[in-house]
Amino acid sequence: MSLEYRFKKPHKSSPKKRTSNKKKKPIIGMITVPLSPGKKYFQVCGDSYISTAHVLWLQDVGIDVIAIPYNTDKHEWYFKQINGLYLPSGGAFAMTQMDYYNCCKRFMELACEANKKGDHFPVWGGCMGMQQMMIIADGNDNINHFLEEFDSFNNLNLPLIFTNDGLDSKIMGIANSEDELEKDYNEQFLLYLMSNNVTLNNHMLGLSPAKFKKSKKLNKSYKIVSYNFDRLGKKFISTIEHKKYPFYGVQWHPERARDMDFFSNFFASEIKKNKHRPKFAKKDLLQRKKVHCMTYSNNLYKDCYFYWHNRTSAHNKKLCSVATLGNPLSNAV
Repeated sequence: MSLEYRFKKPHKSSPKKRTSNKKKKPIIGMITVPLSPGKKYFQVCGDSYISTAHVLWLQDVGIDVIAIPYNTDKHEWYFKQINGLYLPSGGAFAMTQMDYYNCCKRFMELACEANKKGDHFPVWGGCMGMQQMMIIADGNDNINHFLEEFDSFNNLNLPLIFTNDGLDSKIMGIANSEDELEKDYNEQFLLYLMSNNVTLNNHMLGLSPAKFKKSKKLNKSYKIVSYNFDRLGKKFISTIEHKKYPFYGVQWHPERARDMDFFSNFFASEIKKNKHRPKFAKKDLLQRKKVHCMTYSNNLYKDCYFYWHNRTSAHNKKLCSVATLGNPLSNAV
């Protein structure tokens, strides 16, 4: 199957309804990533960052994004204002920061509590975000030693190898297809993922299926949808899905790969099931600056949003050129 293949998901024709241009879009909360000391923009251009690729991937399917500072103490307030949660990828430094981990953990606890009560609240973890989800589910807060090392850095493109659970997963949509046309589309896309090197990997840490299964809590909560092998033949988990709740994790980068709107559309449909009514005020939005960050991200991302957590930040905003910040009130990324 050619890499030039373009998937267009079939949709049922229905009478068009008049909709107001003022209709609010669903909002996803995206936790910012701590900056690494010694890097170019540390303590110059903000307190944390998010790659623009994650933001645009969701905006392209009609989802607004709000940045949540990783050191916030307003977890419950933010949770009520969003329709889902996104844990993005980031640098290895962030993996060792308890403030960041505890923020992810608290939001995952709130998401579990909400779903248990019937409040459909979806979560997506990308690369480091998926790793956080697995460490949290393991239940031992072992941020330094739970994950294993893999040679999957520097843009390793692979096909997905699906488990039996993966073939029957919600994220792949075959078992839950509404009609034959949709089922056929999903099956074609699954074959495409299995037959082509289209999933981009850029990680040095991850988890093997063997270690996954040794963790009773993790194995009880999640199922392995797919796995892969790194350059040295070491097996790692590439996609996971919660067994009860709408939680999904990918070790690879669909936000950077071609033809992956299948997954962003899927997650958007999950977000739209949530009934929260976000009410963000201008004062609640972080100031940001868009920065060319190829060097910062080790050639993974072209652009990043850098954020100030406080308007009275001690960081040198002049060096970051306030004039290019744009309207700080438009900081719903």
